[in-house]
Amino acid sequence: MPSFQYKRVGCFDNTELFSSENENDYFPFHFHDFFCVSLITNGTEILKNTEQEFIAPAGTISITQVNEVHRNFSLSPAGYSYKTIYVNPEVLQHFSNNKPVMALERVIYDVPLFNNLLHLFNTENTAAQKWETSFKMLAGHATDPHPKNSWASVFYRIDEIIDAYPNKPIDTDWLAKKFCMSKFHFIREFKKAKGVTPQTYIMLYRLGQSKKLLLQNIPLTDIAYSQGFYDPSHFTNSFKKYFGISPSRFVQPE
Repeated sequence: MPSFQYKRVGCFDNTELFSSENENDYFPFHFHDFFCVSLITNGTEILKNTEQEFIAPAGTISITQVNEVHRNFSLSPAGYSYKTIYVNPEVLQHFSNNKPVMALERVIYDVPLFNNLLHLFNTENTAAQKWETSFKMLAGHATDPHPKNSWASVFYRIDEIIDAYPNKPIDTDWLAKKFCMSKFHFIREFKKAKGVTPQTYIMLYRLGQSKKLLLQNIPLTDIAYSQGFYDPSHFTNSFKKYFGISPSRFVQPE
């Protein structure tokens, strides 16, 4: 059962905090005039704007840009949990040496920042210094707004390539050559476009395919090897990490 909490901090332009546990519904397309900084604490979030989708697993920070038309939802029917801070862009500008922050990285992999922001939710009457430190760290993830249509125009063939090698490891070097890029340029641009590395995307795509097979009562071991996992344990651990539940719970929910 989903549960929600909301509060407002009496500083930094009355910054708002919102928490949701086991969320599996999503709002229709909408937008905010501030940054939505979401700590994904369990499961995996899909952030969809009018052109692209981004994937934010547990332990990462999902960013919705200012005035971006979007919606957020769970990768798994079991839902996901998150804690969101709504940040005025002028606040970030203040902590970025007065340089305007036009955009933030889509999915931020920064454990110290994640823990600092999480602390702001878990502690009552948090000192202003804690907020200042967190905002300075967050401003450090400022980036240029990403060009539109980058996913559709560059990486549209990725699903087709994965389908062509369903039970084989797909090497990143080989994949980069398919897109006529160097390995590191490919990884960087792919992550900008989708929020995860190519290898994580491949795993998530194969996990999505495995859900269909699980519902056909195909043995878990057969599914694991047919989708390119090392063994059933690797498959089960990966499924639980990204979907928040085990394969057996997915097949037979309570």
